[in-house]
Amino acid sequence: MAADQTSSDRRTPHEALIDLSNEGLAVLDTSGCYLTVNPAGQRILGAGPADLLGRRAVFLGDPDQPKSGNHCIDGTVWIGTSEVEYHVRPAQLDTGEAGRVVRFCPTDPAVRDRRALAAFTRTAAAIACENQLDVVLDRLAAEVRDTVGMATCAVIVVDEATGALHHVGKSGLPVDYGERIELCRRQDAPLATTKAIDEARVVISEKFRDAALADPRWQPVHDILRTMDWDTYVAVPLVVRDKVIGALAGFLTEGRAPDREDIRFIAAMADQAAIAVSNAQMFKRLELQAAREERRKLARDMHDSVTQALFSLSLRTKALEVSVDTGEDIDLVEQIRQIHELVCGAQTEMRALIMHRRPAALGEEGLVPSIRKHVAAVAAREGLSLTVEADDEFYELDETVEEDLFMIVGEAIHNVVKHAQATRAVVRIRRSFADASVLTVTIIDDGVGFSGPSDDQYSFGLVSMSERVKAHGGKLTVGSRPGSDPAHGTTVRAEIPSLSPLGDDPGAGDEVVHDG
Repeated sequence: MAADQTSSDRRTPHEALIDLSNEGLAVLDTSGCYLTVNPAGQRILGAGPADLLGRRAVFLGDPDQPKSGNHCIDGTVWIGTSEVEYHVRPAQLDTGEAGRVVRFCPTDPAVRDRRALAAFTRTAAAIACENQLDVVLDRLAAEVRDTVGMATCAVIVVDEATGALHHVGKSGLPVDYGERIELCRRQDAPLATTKAIDEARVVISEKFRDAALADPRWQPVHDILRTMDWDTYVAVPLVVRDKVIGALAGFLTEGRAPDREDIRFIAAMADQAAIAVSNAQMFKRLELQAAREERRKLARDMHDSVTQALFSLSLRTKALEVSVDTGEDIDLVEQIRQIHELVCGAQTEMRALIMHRRPAALGEEGLVPSIRKHVAAVAAREGLSLTVEADDEFYELDETVEEDLFMIVGEAIHNVVKHAQATRAVVRIRRSFADASVLTVTIIDDGVGFSGPSDDQYSFGLVSMSERVKAHGGKLTVGSRPGSDPAHGTTVRAEIPSLSPLGDDPGAGDEVVHDG
């Protein structure tokens, strides 16, 4: 007791005040390691002097990152299950060296509430003002991740037909993580996301990393998990009119568990995500309905314009035939000129309307068989080697997608026959390797190629194909090399997210990309 009393008497008034403070206080050396931590700081950090002194402070982050120099630092960090606010400022040590002092304390619940409300408000504004779904959902995932202190966050939508999970908004995840998780799902890995969707409830999976690394069904993500400290996984269902359409989910780091307020906030943001996804699906349905209405209108327009022009043409040619047979004295040049004008008028009308024509074979046989039949007919008529390669004979596509893909192939083959001076061409139809929801149609010929998008002979066809691809949120790429190049020829590639339950950003295909 006397020893304790003697030790206490030796402390200065400043040291006594520091020890009595309810805030964490620490002094750091030049390398950012703890020199001293007061009792309150030890309680907050969850360790005693023996474990803290000489260890790098958590408030300075990764030692490999650039040093902050003489600047003050304010921020928050998760220590165990608590969020801690801190302020770091430079200070001169008794040795004369430059060090730092840190003041830190658990975040006030009121501050957390205000931050959550601000994140919720920003997300609601983005949903109301932003028309690109992927941008909105990426922002939402980032807001949840930053506010809750998660390592990752993603908005995941389930494909009703196949059960596939589509990561349509994400923050903190590797680019190919969604594809890897889909491989795990196909290997019957026990996904907490699927459980949350199937059971329409919040699912918290603790010790996920250790369990997944021990399970071969999670092999596609093993190399990612070995480099991450992801531990607890949280999945909250997205519900629209009592129907679960996906989940808002993410990882927390080791030693970090969500509390009740975290779950409440994630659930509130999940409602926002569900609204955004539901709106996008509704707009997509409206777009398709409008497209069908437009096609019916075009059919009427064709009847009223092109059909009448062709009928007038037939009458004029019949009258010319009768005049020639009877020996009537006519101005033959003038008659031919008028017929030529009728032909040009009909051709102009057809150019404006033909891209909306739906071949009868599409409704009877489907896209790939119809393309095979069309290409075979052209090959036989023109004496070219034309082949079709497809990894699925019977894709389930919306009829508007089928129409436009058929017409894209038809236009590309027409260009091969008319302009390319090619001996062979191949049409390839397959799912994209990078994204199985994207259908890729590629037409490659060995012809003379062309110099650029300004070539008049290609301009109308390229515009037509580009507009078709844009209508479905896809991308058209045209690459061509001239005949002097050993790899001469032209490649036309259309990529359309036709196999996904959600349309991508319609603006993604606003331009034709010319390679080579």
